[in-house]
Amino acid sequence: MTKTPLVSVIVPCYNHEKYVKKALNSVLEQTYENIELIVIDDGSKDASVVVLKELQKLHGFQLECQANMGVCKTLNKAVRMSNGKYVAILASDDYWDITKIEKQVALLEQSSNSEFCFTQALEFDSESGNKLRIFPQNPLSGNILKNVFFRQHVPAGSIMFTRELFNSLGGFDEALKEEDWDFVIRSASKTDFVSIKEALFYYRSHATNIMKTRGRKEIFKQKVLLLTKNFDLVSPFRWYMSISIHFMYDIILKRGK
Repeated sequence: MTKTPLVSVIVPCYNHEKYVKKALNSVLEQTYENIELIVIDDGSKDASVVVLKELQKLHGFQLECQANMGVCKTLNKAVRMSNGKYVAILASDDYWDITKIEKQVALLEQSSNSEFCFTQALEFDSESGNKLRIFPQNPLSGNILKNVFFRQHVPAGSIMFTRELFNSLGGFDEALKEEDWDFVIRSASKTDFVSIKEALFYYRSHATNIMKTRGRKEIFKQKVLLLTKNFDLVSPFRWYMSISIHFMYDIILKRGK
């Protein structure tokens, strides 16, 4: 019987005492069994650490509690601690369908040209539980560098990638705040993507989501930084068009607040 590859699941936690139990349970209840769970609390000021330690006693996953380092440093640290062939990342306020890892591993194992898989996401309102949208509507596969350079349509909490890909890219860029889009762009420059047209990732919409608390001028600034950093990966025209589109969206339509 062929042994299934080890999947390392990374869960960074910061001030999500209300949500982290559901997030971790969605990992622990996966239909795929060969999972290594690594949780790092990044200096939470609420009772997250208390909740995590109680869950760790019950389930025996790897837990580290540290002073606040920020999401990129925390992710890089956790991935470098891991041992899996594949890596998946879940924010502590979101959760997964219990079949997510099984379906992604199966697809990656049969896709010789791909080291990166993502799925659709279902965004829901944290207070009411109401479904808000499923995104992206049409998840792309293959060489999608030109597409992801225009727009980040890959739900960060849905991604699974090989450890080899992570190592070849040098991990997440700790100088950026839009670290997931930068990682997606650089990944797309190295490998074909495969996708699953099924919402296997549940994204919680609440008032403290980073994209809701950060000003649009700051968001646009961060987009310019990451797109300029990756200027050489696409044509100058595509770079210019991407900058222009995001200027129109963040500064003109959203009024740059």
